[in-house]
Amino acid sequence: MKRKPRSIQKILSSYFLLIMLTLLVLATILFSVVQYLNLRSNTEHDIQRTCSAIAEDIDLQLSQMDTVCMNTIHSTLIKDTFSDYLNDEDATPYEQTQRQNTLANTLTSMKGVDASIRQINLYGLTEGGYGTGNYTGTLHTITAQEPWFAKAFASHGFKYFPPASQNEVLSSSTGTNKDRFYFSLLRMYYDNYQNPAGFVEVMKYYDILFERAFYPDSTYDIDVIIYDAEGNIIFPLNKSQKDVFPYFTYRESEETEIYNTQKQCQEYVYYSDMEYSGFTTVTTIKSTEFFAPVYRSLSLTIFIFLIVLLMCLFFARIFAGRLSAPLKKIYRFLSHIDPQDQFREIEMADSGVIEIDKLRNSLNEAMRSQKASTNSMMVLKEQELQAQMLALQSQMNPHFLYNSLMTIAAMAEEGLTQPVAQMCQDITSILRYISSNKEQVSSLEEELEHCDLYLKCIKLRFGDSLKYEIDVEDDMLELPVPKLCIQLLVENAVKFTANTSPPWHIVIQGHMDKECWYVEVKDNGPGFGEEITAHLKSQMDIILEKGLLPSLELDGMGILNIFIRFYLIYGITFIFDFGNLPEGGAIVKVGGRFNDQIKPL
Repeated sequence: MKRKPRSIQKILSSYFLLIMLTLLVLATILFSVVQYLNLRSNTEHDIQRTCSAIAEDIDLQLSQMDTVCMNTIHSTLIKDTFSDYLNDEDATPYEQTQRQNTLANTLTSMKGVDASIRQINLYGLTEGGYGTGNYTGTLHTITAQEPWFAKAFASHGFKYFPPASQNEVLSSSTGTNKDRFYFSLLRMYYDNYQNPAGFVEVMKYYDILFERAFYPDSTYDIDVIIYDAEGNIIFPLNKSQKDVFPYFTYRESEETEIYNTQKQCQEYVYYSDMEYSGFTTVTTIKSTEFFAPVYRSLSLTIFIFLIVLLMCLFFARIFAGRLSAPLKKIYRFLSHIDPQDQFREIEMADSGVIEIDKLRNSLNEAMRSQKASTNSMMVLKEQELQAQMLALQSQMNPHFLYNSLMTIAAMAEEGLTQPVAQMCQDITSILRYISSNKEQVSSLEEELEHCDLYLKCIKLRFGDSLKYEIDVEDDMLELPVPKLCIQLLVENAVKFTANTSPPWHIVIQGHMDKECWYVEVKDNGPGFGEEITAHLKSQMDIILEKGLLPSLELDGMGILNIFIRFYLIYGITFIFDFGNLPEGGAIVKVGGRFNDQIKPL
């Protein structure tokens, strides 16, 4: 399939833009990949860091709670006082009050300055207890009936975290929301004989303990789930095991990307195990939220890419325009060469591009060389035309002399002495005119004078058998015409008319209009035959089409000789026609335009 031609500016713009676009696309892809990997890595680190920070904060608080619990358990004063408080049935009210004060003061000192620990409770192994904090006083508790009892007892003194619960007594004592949840840490302690003696409970507000989980310090919209060592959800409280996707089961697989069948979306999951408490913190984020910063960054990258692309397009057009401007100038110069000044050199300043400047210099050098060659050809052509004209005229001289001598011989045989003498004088004048080679053209007036001399010579021989007329407008007399063209037409008319019966009539007429002038030579002879007319016209057509001049013979040179002389002098703008008159005889018409100039020969 043929390509549609394009301008050099479009081609250069396309190539420059293609190169720039390729480099820009590669740079954008590379930057986008690097940016994607960096942003993804940063996002993963940020979410993992958030997950770890939540776990560390909760684990630290649980560790502090356990420290208070252990300090309480290791306090002999507390354990003895509490044992006496529960088991001394003979104690007076005063003694019991003193024991309560001792327990309250000692437990309060155990909390220290950590105001986040809201309650410390001591429980007997079977029943009874004492607490300090939000509520200070005796706890009328049947220990074995508490929901945490079995597991706390089975822990054998190790820490145990029961599910978060509400405690209306504790909340109402401090005026806080009665629906507020508490989170507890329990340990069973032993007496001096390593027998189970009771339990110590340290309590915190649930929302304080898990504050970092409620309000994660992250720029991403993440969800936090916290599992205990057995995989039970302890945060958030409003989610049951059935409501939450089982992230805990994927902990060992180390998969960070999973499909949440409950939310019907892809999620990224990160884990952080709490070393002290054994809890596991899970942070999850939807893939759309996960990649939001990446998409925003890539959107900015695409926007910058489009801006840079437009800039590349703009600069590519400017660069291509500057580079193609001198080539366009050369193209316009070559496409619009003025025929009147076809050898004019291109005027163009240096472009700064070596190849373009060399092309300009080569074109100018070619113009100068072509001009010199054309001038040489013109000189040779003029010399050739001069030689052709001289050859034609040299053919006419013996032709005229031959005819004239034949006429004189015929008149001498008839004894026409005086006419022969007069004819010799006239022939001398005519020969002097036609033998001059200085000028190839003469005025129409001069040409008609010699035609009149020739016709007078002929009339001396034929007498009244020959009649002629010369009727030419006076305004035409100064017109330049090829020398001997009219005279030769008259000579041919006489030659062919004399072959018929007299009288013979020769007419020379000249007229003009606004644009052209015409000279006609008419006779009453036999006219042109069809074969001669066809032959002459074919020869004339060849000359006009191909510029080839045929060789001429003396007997048949008349009409064609005149045509060639008009062609050599006027080019192809002259008027030449011949044919037969309606009433009989031949007519030859020659002429030209007033604004046509005769070629210098």
